[in-house]
Amino acid sequence: MTKDRYETIIIGAGISGLACAYSLQKQGKDFLVISKDIGGRIRTSEDGTVNYGAFFVCSDYENILPFVTIRKRIRLREFCFHEDNHSYTLYEPRLVAFMHQFMKIKRHLYRFRTALQTFRKTAKTTSQKNAIEADPFLHTLYMKNAADFVKEQSLERGTDTYLSKALYSTTFSAVHEMNAFSFLQYLLPLITPIYTFSFEKATMIRSFQQDIVLDAVSDIRYTNDQYQVKTSTGTYHSKNLVLATELGWSCRFTGIREMNLPVSTHMLHVKGSPRSIIARRSYQLFCHPSMVQSIADLGDGTYLFYFKDRQPSLEAYFYDPTVIAHHFWDPAGRINGHVLIESKRAKHMYLIGDYNIAGLEEAFITGLYAAGQIINSS
Repeated sequence: MTKDRYETIIIGAGISGLACAYSLQKQGKDFLVISKDIGGRIRTSEDGTVNYGAFFVCSDYENILPFVTIRKRIRLREFCFHEDNHSYTLYEPRLVAFMHQFMKIKRHLYRFRTALQTFRKTAKTTSQKNAIEADPFLHTLYMKNAADFVKEQSLERGTDTYLSKALYSTTFSAVHEMNAFSFLQYLLPLITPIYTFSFEKATMIRSFQQDIVLDAVSDIRYTNDQYQVKTSTGTYHSKNLVLATELGWSCRFTGIREMNLPVSTHMLHVKGSPRSIIARRSYQLFCHPSMVQSIADLGDGTYLFYFKDRQPSLEAYFYDPTVIAHHFWDPAGRINGHVLIESKRAKHMYLIGDYNIAGLEEAFITGLYAAGQIINSS
């Protein structure tokens, strides 16, 4: 039977909340996880074979890799770019005209990746906000608009022709909407191998599955030096509170007034035969402001089809399409802006997740940070 008092309550069981719980459990700490579901934006089809949320992991995600099974490598030659009525691949003669710009962006990416790897180590013991502000290079990128960075580095043509489409398909944003940090972060697959994956949820939660309550939180109060968390079925109390929920929900209890802008997308899992427009390669990347953002061939006769506000005609891309599933990710993330939010919000309260930087690895590390703070203060 679930008790009603704990040292720590974690609200939310996305990757950051699970990382926090896993770390606390390893140290034998007392905690409870409350969430409507498990996995957050790592969501799969009913049979667990198709990712409906996060689609790939990078080979340098050292913290999250133990909890996923690597599937298929995604290679650049599998991309097809679409603009107006034209389509083209990366390896075509037109690429020669952009080789100088590609070499330049790769140099920036190598420097950024080195700084990011150091940042990830620092962010395990220091809040994301402080870790970024302590690195002048990363902080400058975070505060700079991506379009300004592109112009300063004379990368306009290569960005317009190739990079903007790759970014639109993964961030659902135009280059002028994001900061330079996110611009480089989401281009890291140019120099870092990426893979489709399966999240091994059962492996991650096996040791603390009994400490998870599937329920919705309706109210949080702080009285008598403890947090009172009310759900639809009960009330729980704790010394520490970890909010691993979407920022729009968390701000109700944290007093946050300024935050980065959200991006959203619709995802359809579609069965059908591809028309010639998408038959050339496995991954179709479209340019802003196209209603279609990207299409991914899953190799089993089904596809993931991402689009913005209004559903385009599936018949334009498939013969006899059938929709297997539909998810509206709102938000899919918060990468547009320059606001850095501190993790520690109040006495014994921590905010974790992708509120400053999007990405599975970064969100996971915020969970490790909060757990470390709780463990060290015990």
